[in-house]
Amino acid sequence: MAAAQTIPDAHEKLIPTLWVQTSVEWRGSALQAYRAARVSLDQALKDKKWTAALEQTGSYGKLPPAIILDIDETVLDNSPGQARQVVGKTGFVVRDWDAWVAEAAAGEIPGAAEFCKYAASKKVTVFYVSNREAKSEADTRRNLQKFGFPLSDGVDTVLLRGEKPEWAASEKSPRRKAVAEKYRVLLLVGDDFGDFLTGIRTTVEKRAEMAAAHAERWGREWIVLPNPGYGSWESALQEPERPATALEQLWKRESWLRTK
Repeated sequence: MAAAQTIPDAHEKLIPTLWVQTSVEWRGSALQAYRAARVSLDQALKDKKWTAALEQTGSYGKLPPAIILDIDETVLDNSPGQARQVVGKTGFVVRDWDAWVAEAAAGEIPGAAEFCKYAASKKVTVFYVSNREAKSEADTRRNLQKFGFPLSDGVDTVLLRGEKPEWAASEKSPRRKAVAEKYRVLLLVGDDFGDFLTGIRTTVEKRAEMAAAHAERWGREWIVLPNPGYGSWESALQEPERPATALEQLWKRESWLRTK
């Protein structure tokens, strides 16, 4: 009987990074998401009762239309930065991330710029709500401008973490609320659960319940992009009451695998 094949040690980000950088499936998923977004946008413009933001309250039918998109892995592709982690055998390091953002070298997510330009052509204001730090706004804008993403001259449409005291946390709801006070939010587009809902840093089971409660919104008001590399889903797999080493984190993640 032949011995079982030994699997070589590899960085845990190797496969998801390669999938993003080489697969037609990733590209197809992104294009599919933005084509669905365009269909929904046209429907939303005709329906004054339509809103995507749970933070939208009061009478909003006559407010000017807007959409809210995340930035990283939603409109900009940071997989080269993640590839550097794989090659360097490192994890996420804030200093390295800041240096990557300063390069303004992220690519475009397929279909993203075309969709945003289409929205702008319909007089829909495009907002980008990201957990990049406020100090990186100039570099972020420079990166977006490379691909022609619409940026308003008269309104700050790049809303980053820490721009205002009440925006210090990674929670995006206060920024969505700020947009919803002046605009009717037609669509939310993102790659993480937090781009759509608040209070998402909880258990795997609770997250599933929260998502199911809004099942009718997915693919309609809420458009989600694929991101196998990182996200709030990872923290749901950990034990929040105690910090873990990298090896302990890996063991904890393996415990979630289903083998039947």
